[in-house]
Amino acid sequence: MTMTYKNSNQQAPLDAQCAPSHRLLLQRADAGIRQAQPAVADTHRLHYHLMPQVNWMNDPNGLVYYRGYYHVFYQHHPYSPDWGPMHWGHARTKDFIEWEHLPIALAPSEDYDLDGCFSGSAVVEGDLLHLFYTGHRVIDGQLTQVQCRATSSDGIHFIKDKRNPLITSFPSDGSPDFRDPKVWQHQESWFMVLGSGKNGRGNVLLYKSKDLTQWDYVGVLAQSDGTQGTIWECPDLFLLGARHVLLVSPMGVENRRVMYFEGDMDYEAGKFSPQHVGTLDYGPDFYAAQTFSGTKRRLMLAWMDAWECHIPSKKDNWAGALTLPRELLLDESGKLKTQPLPELKGLRRRGVPAPTSVLVEKDQSLALTNPQAACLEMNLVVSLTSTTASHFTLCFSYAESSEQIVVGYNKVTGELYLDTSEVHAGQPGLYNAPIYPQGQSLDLRIFLDRSSIEVFAHEGAATITARIYPRSHTTVPILSALDGQIEVTSLACWNLAK
Repeated sequence: MTMTYKNSNQQAPLDAQCAPSHRLLLQRADAGIRQAQPAVADTHRLHYHLMPQVNWMNDPNGLVYYRGYYHVFYQHHPYSPDWGPMHWGHARTKDFIEWEHLPIALAPSEDYDLDGCFSGSAVVEGDLLHLFYTGHRVIDGQLTQVQCRATSSDGIHFIKDKRNPLITSFPSDGSPDFRDPKVWQHQESWFMVLGSGKNGRGNVLLYKSKDLTQWDYVGVLAQSDGTQGTIWECPDLFLLGARHVLLVSPMGVENRRVMYFEGDMDYEAGKFSPQHVGTLDYGPDFYAAQTFSGTKRRLMLAWMDAWECHIPSKKDNWAGALTLPRELLLDESGKLKTQPLPELKGLRRRGVPAPTSVLVEKDQSLALTNPQAACLEMNLVVSLTSTTASHFTLCFSYAESSEQIVVGYNKVTGELYLDTSEVHAGQPGLYNAPIYPQGQSLDLRIFLDRSSIEVFAHEGAATITARIYPRSHTTVPILSALDGQIEVTSLACWNLAK
């Protein structure tokens, strides 16, 4: 994945105002990245996803459209492929195809954020870009998290507010786990949600401001029912059509899947009333989902990794990536759909010769293409009326290394599934997503990169995302029918590249 890098020594008028300690730490981090880049091995590097130039990446932060660019900040440790004191990495794009890496935006430099500049958000007010983040400290084993701001007039160089921290302590409804501010404007006021928890129940805390500086606590916006996690991280609340949607990433549950709640927001009472709850993605490598500010469409990115998994690319001096950008839509029943952006069609470089329609008989298999480099998009539509198989599979076979990834659909149970148990590394397992197609067909859209797979079914009604690390990077997609026949009425496949 080719990326350009803007010289971190480039100075903007605001940069002269940056506190000397912060400026020096930013310069040191940028220099460290340049020095470390030659040591990054290409073994599992992704070809069309956003990833760090070197070392560690996790949550997307500060997603915002500003001065003609989509800006993406992210949790970054520039000195190691392991998690460490968090900085804010920074990249931008005009089209979600070509990405430009920019200088590090934030580094831990002050007493209130010395152990890390944790996750947050961005908003535009006037000509300024405002970043809101959590200052993280652990002193003698005691966790302290406070809420802070930094501003920029050029979108590249940021000054920490001299009044930081703007919110100095958690309210009685919360706990020391008090982080990840998401800020937005409603009518004449600004609002902020923060992730926290109380008595073993994750919750979201609401604040209000007239000027983005003085923040008043409103109350608990929403909380777990007791089964949905002990701490809620990375909250995001937004209007989608005529309804509101709340995203949270739960801690303290066996499978950490991003949850969404669809419902009504009462700004006067400061309460969110959920009507429907669901899972945003059923795969093992999807967390900390956030949406963009300043866009007409509701666009989302998430961290495409997980705290629990082994990350083989660490030995190659990098770790972590972000998902493909997705648009969020609500269907008539209040269920959230996530669809790849139309801009991603710009990744298509060459159509792969394949039959436009396929009929696979009972207990047979058919290779759909010749061996291909494992950077593919495959779209297929299955007729459910003429398909009699109890379930069918699309297997991406890596013949050189005797590995495979299996995408399947069980017609009896109505479940989409992804099986990664026969891949060299990653999180081996069987991941199921309930889906009940309406109508006479089921559509699947699959994006395969060198070390990731993202599956979208039924126009994004169900998605499964996983990191996979096969030894080979050449694959053959094989379609199989079990206990009956399968009819594919439409099939298309492309090689993808920037």
